[in-house]
Amino acid sequence: MDFHALFPQMQDSVASLPNVFPASLLKNTQWGFAAVEAVHLLALGLLGGCVLFLNLRLLGVGVTSETPAGVERQLRPWLYLGVAGVLLSGVLIGMLNPEKLFTSPAFFAKMIAMVAALIFSFGVTNAVASSQGRVSPGVMAAAIAAFALWLWSMGVFSLSSGTNPGTFHLVVAGYVILFAFGQRTRILALIASLGLMLADLVITYGVIGLDRDYDGFMSTTKLFVEIAALVLVALLGFEIATGKQADTGKPAKLIAVFSILSWVTVAAAGRWIGLS
Repeated sequence: MDFHALFPQMQDSVASLPNVFPASLLKNTQWGFAAVEAVHLLALGLLGGCVLFLNLRLLGVGVTSETPAGVERQLRPWLYLGVAGVLLSGVLIGMLNPEKLFTSPAFFAKMIAMVAALIFSFGVTNAVASSQGRVSPGVMAAAIAAFALWLWSMGVFSLSSGTNPGTFHLVVAGYVILFAFGQRTRILALIASLGLMLADLVITYGVIGLDRDYDGFMSTTKLFVEIAALVLVALLGFEIATGKQADTGKPAKLIAVFSILSWVTVAAAGRWIGLS
């Protein structure tokens, strides 16, 4: 699925975007696209740092000397700056390379994930942090809507040819989150992730061989990623259900995990646009 499949009548309008201001000022320069890409990556880094700091605090790790509300208040202007930089530079990147993005499933997944991530950051986690970890019914409804959008983006990302190996980034991010805040499951997560990775390497390179059977290599890797994802879901669920709650409850921790993963999906899908 991509934007072209949904809006084929917009093909001509999309193709003309490089001639529209301000993209028209940059399209014929040697430095224009590179400069915008650099701003985009820097803004994404700033945004990612803010998202991690706040959501790790909701998970009970990181800057625990400060209350969740205090962390949110100090990060708020930097979060706004990061989001503004990502969106403005992203629009310019899209205008300079519109036809590729218009037909890219990875870009479609990225845009859906971005909507989910923005809802999480500006409609959910900020409210949860400001109320010291409490989740109101309205905030929970927004979190459910964001989660549904994120699942949709993951469906597009994981089922599209050329992009589905990119779900590996999401699984790795999930294990990193678990290593950061997990208590009862940290060692299990380490054993499971290393064991699955080793088994994948042995089978795909030693038994199948990338140079002999690329399709077999990809299907086996996909199977191991799926198994790793299922193990991750089980470990995260167990950790949140039984782990120490600190000053935030189970709903806040669950929201924090999916808020981080939504932004990771935005970044991961963006890196796979060229292969979709």
